Amino acid sequence: MKIVESTDRKASLLRLCPNIFKGGDTVLYIGAKGERIDFGKEFSKCGDEITIVEAFRENVLACRRMQFVSKVIHSDIRSFQPGKEKWDIVFWWHGPEHVYKSQIESSLSHIERMANKSVVLGCPWGVYGQGAVGGNEFEEHKATIFPKDFERLGYTVEALGKENELGSNITAVKYV
Repeated sequence: MKIVESTDRKASLLRLCPNIFKGGDTVLYIGAKGERIDFGKEFSKCGDEITIVEAFRENVLACRRMQFVSKVIHSDIRSFQPGKEKWDIVFWWHGPEHVYKSQIESSLSHIERMANKSVVLGCPWGVYGQGAVGGNEFEEHKATIFPKDFERLGYTVEALGKENELGSNITAVKYV
C-alpha cells in the first residue's frame, strides 16, 4: 500500500489504472446518482459505453435521463445477475462502504466475475459515518474499510489523505 498526502482521487486512479480513460471500453458503473456520477464524464468523453447498476429507484430514473449512459439497470449489485454479459471495467466508486464488512469479499468476488480487464474501487479510508441520504437507505455507510481489506483480496491499493479524516480515500484496482 502506498499512502499519498494529496487527496486528488483522479490522480490516484490514473496512477493505479493508467489506461482507464483510453476509450473503447465497456464500463459497468455500480451505484450512481443523477447529480453525481464520479468520472462519468471522463468515461463518456473517451467513448466508453457505460452501463449503470443502481439500487435506489429515484436514482435509476435520474440516471436514465443522462444522455451519455447506454443502459441503466435497477438492481442491488449483490443480487444483480448479468447472465453471460461482462464489461471491460467494473467501477464501484464509493460503494463498498455501503455493504456490511462481512459482505465485501463475496460482493467483490461477484463483481470480479463480471470484468474482462479490471475492477476499480474507491471508498473512504477508515471511519466515516453516514446515514441514509435523501431517503436512500443504500447511502448508509455500513462498513469501515482499510487498505489491508482490499490488499488481502489481491488489489493494488493507494490511500489518500489520512485515516478517519473527511476527504480521505482508498483507491484499489485489480486486473482480472
